Amino acid sequence: MLKRLYHSSSHIGSNTIINNNLIESKIFNNAIKLIPKYGFSKNCINESIKNLKYSDSLQSIISWQSDKSYEFQLMLYFLKQKRQELENFTKNTKVEGVDEYEKLSKLIKYRLSLNSPIINELSQGMSQLILPYNLNESIDELYNLSDDLAFYSGDKSHSFDWYAKRFTIGSIYVKSELFMLNDTSENFENTQEFVDKKIDEFKMLSDTYNNIEQWAIFNGISLINLIKSQLIRG
Repeated sequence: MLKRLYHSSSHIGSNTIINNNLIESKIFNNAIKLIPKYGFSKNCINESIKNLKYSDSLQSIISWQSDKSYEFQLMLYFLKQKRQELENFTKNTKVEGVDEYEKLSKLIKYRLSLNSPIINELSQGMSQLILPYNLNESIDELYNLSDDLAFYSGDKSHSFDWYAKRFTIGSIYVKSELFMLNDTSENFENTQEFVDKKIDEFKMLSDTYNNIEQWAIFNGISLINLIKSQLIRG
């Protein structure tokens, strides 16, 4: 069992991300199955409530629990659900690799593969994440994913290097996801090659503390603008 040597307070103890026993979880779990039909829209939630034979009043309960739009709540839940699936994957599968970077590459590829069923609608969901009033929660979820990816790959960094590496992992993941949106290769093979290339660059820079720090800062400045430009371009 892996033990985190340095971690955020949000990851102390078990990493249960989704409580499937909650009514809202059941609604969102079912709503995600409807994304290929309705996209990231309120229709998914309305139809999910109807399919589960719940009262229409649950729509107001979901709205009352968050001041965010249904579209953003659905996208955020999707991200949490897939992070839970990543967690389950690491519990049931030994991730092979010669070092933490090869393991990290495999984990990022696995997480990206979970996007496949809704890939045609993913840009619509991602556009919700970069709205100014949604950014804080979006960045928090990306940070949590980065922390999980680093931990499951066996990262042993500490102090500021710990933060820099996790931010860089998040940047690599987002850039790979954006690349995936326009990837028409079979089984997203080009995206997998893109991930390997970015991880190789990351590995080379990680050998020098200043380089990884500078790269993390650079990515922090450019990442949101990159997401916006790519989504606008479609």
